Amino acid sequence: MTELAAVKSLRFRYVLGLSAIALLVTASFFTMHVIIAKQAGYSHLIFVAGGQNGQANRIAHFAGQMILAQDEDEYAVSRAQLGRAVNAMKRAHLRLLTGDRDGGIPQVMTKDLEIIYFDSAVGLDLAVNRFLGHARDIYALDYGDLTLNTPAYVYLINYGPHVLEPMLNSAVEAYETFSRDAIARIERVETMLWLLALAALVLEAFFIYRPLESTVRSTVQQLKNKNDELQRTIDEIALAQADTERQKNLAERANRAKTEFLSNMSHELRTPLNAIIGFSGSLKSGVYGPMANVRQEECLRDINASGSHLLSLINDILDISAAEARRLQLEEREIDLGRLVADTLRMVDADINRKGIQLNARAEPGLPALHADERRIKQILLNLLSNAVKFTGSGGTVDIEAGLLDNGALRIVISDTGIGMDDRELEIALSRFGQVGNHMTRDHQGTGLGLPLAVELAKIHGASVHVTSEKNAGTRVAVDFPKTRVVEGGRILAARRTERQKATA
Repeated sequence: MTELAAVKSLRFRYVLGLSAIALLVTASFFTMHVIIAKQAGYSHLIFVAGGQNGQANRIAHFAGQMILAQDEDEYAVSRAQLGRAVNAMKRAHLRLLTGDRDGGIPQVMTKDLEIIYFDSAVGLDLAVNRFLGHARDIYALDYGDLTLNTPAYVYLINYGPHVLEPMLNSAVEAYETFSRDAIARIERVETMLWLLALAALVLEAFFIYRPLESTVRSTVQQLKNKNDELQRTIDEIALAQADTERQKNLAERANRAKTEFLSNMSHELRTPLNAIIGFSGSLKSGVYGPMANVRQEECLRDINASGSHLLSLINDILDISAAEARRLQLEEREIDLGRLVADTLRMVDADINRKGIQLNARAEPGLPALHADERRIKQILLNLLSNAVKFTGSGGTVDIEAGLLDNGALRIVISDTGIGMDDRELEIALSRFGQVGNHMTRDHQGTGLGLPLAVELAKIHGASVHVTSEKNAGTRVAVDFPKTRVVEGGRILAARRTERQKATA
């Protein structure tokens, strides 16, 4: 049996046991309620039966008062009391025979009571009615008609109460016997319910609580085992994290060593490259005399162009290494962004015209100045524009926009309708030396430093770069310079001077 099935079985037994106990307790409650109600009813019954003797004596007493009355008023008072006593005894007698639900008196008639009440010779019902009949006869007599020799009076005084008393006592004893027997039967039922409740508790202890205890013990042991296993896993993760941290430190040191190596090698290469570019330029311009043939001139042009390209690559490597290491020094001042964009567009104008690309440049009127390094901002724009032009086919469109955002930041957006990239290619393009495709399938030459360098130079200025691209639909690059770099009425310069003074202090 699976754990789930075991739990369901225990739950079913638990609910069943509780339901049985609840039913038994409820039955016991109602049994006690019945006992109390029966006891109250039988007590009332016995009380009424026992009161019959008193009623008979009251009737005889009021009849005697009528005999002793000195005048009609006294006679009338005793006569009225006699009438009320007769009616009360008659009502009580009927309630004993038929019961009174509203009065809380049950109808009880056993064999013994049938003999006591309805015996043809000495039945209590006959005796009571005869006694009450004589009392009514006395009640019907007027003042002066009632004497000590009146037969009804003689019966009522000398015979009636003495005949009724033993019969009424027998009836009371019969009612008491019936009440004791009935209560005893109900008590036996209550005892049986109590025993059944105890049995249900014992069964719950054996078939519910013991299995439940075993299940709980097993579950606790399983939890302990899983906890131990979890602790081992945590220890293993901690060791793995420590190893990962060591590997990360090693990788960071290797990356710093690589960056320093690239920086040092770039510096070492710039000196001979400058010489190559200078001498080839001099030879090309005829400083040392004319070339012997056209082939030599072509070689010189290739040497000069290759050297310039290699120097540009080395400069990019130096810039991106310095930017990543946060060692790049910025020469900040106020920049007229509109003029800077125009200068940058002239640098790519030849490629735009050659490929027949439509260029759209838009800037908000009254665009504020930007506090930044002009050469680096120009480098960002040139790299992004060059990429846009490079990867946009003939007849395509390149847009450059500049404007203020609602939060006060200045945004420059360069978008194109070129080849675009999917998510994987975009991730490659944002990495250093990352080039989409491979050297055998690429249609566009480059070092893969343009976009990463633009991103790093933007970060140095505190700007954020957002690149979105869609395959065969184009690329959009948005550079957001923070509000702190936007010049509004010279306030940015004063704020930066204050910051430098605080830093110096």
